[in-house]
Amino acid sequence: MTSQRGHWDPHVTRVKNPIPPLPNKKPMYILGGASLAVMWYVLSGYFNNKERLGSSVLRMVSQRVRTAPEVIEMLGDPVKIKRSMFGDPWIDGIVNPLKGKVDMSFEVQGPRGVGKVYFTSVRKHKADPFELLRFLVVPNGDASRAISLLSNGIEHDMLNDE
Repeated sequence: MTSQRGHWDPHVTRVKNPIPPLPNKKPMYILGGASLAVMWYVLSGYFNNKERLGSSVLRMVSQRVRTAPEVIEMLGDPVKIKRSMFGDPWIDGIVNPLKGKVDMSFEVQGPRGVGKVYFTSVRKHKADPFELLRFLVVPNGDASRAISLLSNGIEHDMLNDE
């Protein structure tokens, strides 16, 4: 019995064309995993920054910086939080009033220049008031002209009104 062309013969054991080997998918899995990790890192940074931007501590600190006569004299009027190239201002650091830790920095700008605001405050125990450790405005390029905003009863006004 001869097999006809186009019909399947279960007794044929020879293969005319071998099945090509499957491509190695390992580099694709590594690339996909790495891109997911990078995307996770970028998005978590973005959302953490959005959370810092909405904090009441940032609003109080930026209000104090915008209305401080020393800062207006150094940077000009109006003083605003400097936006990053992606639109929103970038706030570095930690803003966690529930755990008693606020350590942040951000850039401000005015008509006469740009400066960086450094603000640090801690609370040792939940029942204790916040203690201001650092509240500086440092102009870019000239750290010798740094302005401390810790004076004038700011500690009581800012952090105990929460």
